[in-house]
Amino acid sequence: MQPHLIISDIDGTLAVDHTKVTAPTVKVLNQLMAAGHQFYVASGRMYALAEFISSQVSPEAQIIASNGAVYDFNGHREHHLLGEEALTQIEQVTAKYELPAFYFSDNQVFYTKTPPKFIEKALMSFSPDQDVVTTVQLPDLPSLLAHEQEITNGFVLSPHDPAGLAHTMVELGATNLLHLSASNHDNIELIPKNVDKSTAIKELQEKTGIPASRTIVFGDGMNDLGMLQAAGISVAMANAVPEVSAAARFMTNANTEDGVARFLQNYFKL
Repeated sequence: MQPHLIISDIDGTLAVDHTKVTAPTVKVLNQLMAAGHQFYVASGRMYALAEFISSQVSPEAQIIASNGAVYDFNGHREHHLLGEEALTQIEQVTAKYELPAFYFSDNQVFYTKTPPKFIEKALMSFSPDQDVVTTVQLPDLPSLLAHEQEITNGFVLSPHDPAGLAHTMVELGATNLLHLSASNHDNIELIPKNVDKSTAIKELQEKTGIPASRTIVFGDGMNDLGMLQAAGISVAMANAVPEVSAAARFMTNANTEDGVARFLQNYFKL
C-alpha cells in the first residue's frame, strides 16, 4: 500500500488521562511505521510536552506541536514564530487589563508578570517529569523580545476576569497580527497569524508528496477542525465535541477504548 500520513491529536484522542498511550495503540502504530507510513502526533501542547507522548510510541514517531507552529520534517524542526510586533501588542493589551500572558518555546515557558505556580501545576498534569519544561520570569518587554526567535505561541489566562479576557480577545483580534483561539472558557490561545494544525499538515503533504487522499487525521476538539478538513480520511473520536463529529467523515471508539488503533486496524486490515 502507498505511504500514508497518519496524524493524531493527543488529549482526548491518542492519550488516556493526558499522559499514557496504551500498549495496543503503540503496537498498531509501530506496525504501520515499519510498513512505511508516517505517524505524527499533533497537539496544542508545546514541543517538549508533545514529545513526552510521541516517545511512548516510538523514536520514529514525529511531532506537530503548538497548534501547528512547530513540526518535524526530515530530521529537522520547522518553526513559525509569533514575532516581535505580535509580542509587543500582547504585552501592551494584557497589561491594560492586568492579565497574565505566557509564551512558549519548544521547552520553556516565559512570562513577565504573575508568578506561574498554577501554570507549573497545569504543565505537570501533562507530564510527570519535572525536567521536561522550565519556566523563566523576565523583567520587561525588551527582555521578552530577546527571546523572539524562540517563541512560537502562547496563551492568556484569566480564570476570574471573563470581561477582561473578552476585551483582550477583541483588541488583539483588531491588530490582525495573530490567530486567536480558545481551548477553554478562561483562556486565549496565541498562535502565529494564518497558522493552525492544518498549516503543518498541508506543508507536510507538499514536502512528502503524500496527498490529502492518503492523509488520515484523528481528533476530538475544536482546535482539530482545521486539520480534519485538510485530510481525505478524517476521523472523530466517540468522545469528540459535536462540531468535530459533524465535520469528520468517519467515527471511531473513544480514546479510552483504543479508538485510533481500532480504526487503523480496520482501514489497513491488520
